Amino acid sequence: MKNKFLIFLPLLFSIAVFIFVCLNFTNSTILGGAIEKESSFFADIGSFKAELDSLDGFIQVYEKSEDSTVLNEFIQENFRSLSRDAAFIKEEHGEHISAKIADFAEKIAENGERLQETSAEERPMIISALRSDISRLKDLTDLAARQKLGVLKGSYFMWQDFINKTVLTISSIFLLITLVITFLLVGKSRKISKFAALIGIEDNASVDVAAEEIKKLTDAKNAEFDELGKKFAREQIVGKRKEDLLNAIPEGLLTASAGSVTFVNKTMKEWFGVDGSSIGEEVKNIFTRIGTDGSEGKFINGEETYQLLVSQGQNETFYIIRNITKSEELSSKLLNSERLASIGEMAARITHEIRNPLNTIKMNSTYLLDNVGKTDPEKKQQLLSLVVNEVERLEQITNKYMGMVNYNKNGATESGVSLPADLIEFLSFHLPELQKRNIELSVGKGGEQLSISLSTSSFKEIMLNLLKNAWEELENGGKIAVNIAKNGSFAVISVEDSGRGIPQSERETIFKNFYTKKPGGTGIGLSHSRKLATEAGGKLYAGDSALGGAAFILEIPLKRK
Repeated sequence: MKNKFLIFLPLLFSIAVFIFVCLNFTNSTILGGAIEKESSFFADIGSFKAELDSLDGFIQVYEKSEDSTVLNEFIQENFRSLSRDAAFIKEEHGEHISAKIADFAEKIAENGERLQETSAEERPMIISALRSDISRLKDLTDLAARQKLGVLKGSYFMWQDFINKTVLTISSIFLLITLVITFLLVGKSRKISKFAALIGIEDNASVDVAAEEIKKLTDAKNAEFDELGKKFAREQIVGKRKEDLLNAIPEGLLTASAGSVTFVNKTMKEWFGVDGSSIGEEVKNIFTRIGTDGSEGKFINGEETYQLLVSQGQNETFYIIRNITKSEELSSKLLNSERLASIGEMAARITHEIRNPLNTIKMNSTYLLDNVGKTDPEKKQQLLSLVVNEVERLEQITNKYMGMVNYNKNGATESGVSLPADLIEFLSFHLPELQKRNIELSVGKGGEQLSISLSTSSFKEIMLNLLKNAWEELENGGKIAVNIAKNGSFAVISVEDSGRGIPQSERETIFKNFYTKKPGGTGIGLSHSRKLATEAGGKLYAGDSALGGAAFILEIPLKRK
């Protein structure tokens, strides 16, 4: 009985080996199915990363494009789609890192929706932050894929190693027992010994076959994982929806990778005849045909002028071409408009300069007419001399603008001004107008004679503008004070009134061309007066008056002796 049991031990060993081999195949099949099931996770992650690459590329195009309306709407839709896809991954797969991907994508989508609400100054900063977040999200998706791959491989090889070690250990034990039994029974039964040896050989061969099959299955699954990893890099900006968007851009768009064309939109075909047949061609050949060397800047093709912009992406280079022919025409028209505006400004200035002498002539002539027979000869001669001087001033103004005399900035055709004598003479001619308006005039003459570097005509024009501003402010009468002082190498003349004053916020605005709040005013007087003062090396500015109103201060360099 004992001998019969010993005879069946090798058979039991073979049966045990067969059972473990079957278990090993079963485990491999189950694990293979699990790996196949998890491949959906890698497909979802790969698609999600491709969507990120696409969005990053469109943001680059958006950053360079002038007409961003179509792009903006599409990019907003891409942000919303990104958020939905991330939420799907979180719900479908449920891992912790999937939740992190969904939360981060939601943050990017929220920032992306702010893009269309930002100003042009803030937009570059928002775009830079978005691209940085997208890059970080790409890294997160790569990490998720690597983690899942590591878990599956670790789980698979852990069980495979356990089974292999178990099978090999048990096989070794049974093999040792078989050898012992063989030696014990060799003298009793050669057939049993041969049978035992045969069974042992067959069992070892089965173990080798099983190990080889397991290795093949492992290699096949590893190849699948490697293919999934490569799929992440192979994803490109293709697909009908994206192509339609790029074709809708009103600017030429060409992309290239490694020096070869990868995409051209419809605008490139309309402008230059470059279509899909050019894909794969060297980009430098395309640029040679359309008249540029591929560097940023303007180029001409036929009668049209274009501008080329270049943006370097992660895997591709984006070339954006704008038709700036109309912009160039508008620039030319704008230049002509500016010239016309300058002519108009000059006409307004001439009108203003002429009006001041005419007002003086009218005022003195009216005085003489109203006082015929009452004016003493000396006063009459004085007033008539002023009229003649103003007529000569009109002639100088005409000659200055017609280029008939050699007129320079400081009025070199006239003698300088002496203070306070010339100021007193000027004010005396306008005293009747002040008296008629019930305005009290006071003059501070200073303590010495001053000669300033300003022509007589410029001096009179500035003083008349300042005096008129003061008396027009005092509609119901008031006080005007004119004072002279010396400040280093400058003579300082101030004209103050008891009117409402000038707010601090308007003290520079009032010197701008055509700025006025007066009914019928031209807005030329103060701006032209400051120009004359500046050309003489001085300055004119507004301040507060001790009389409670406004003060205009004129500073002019003294003449060198």
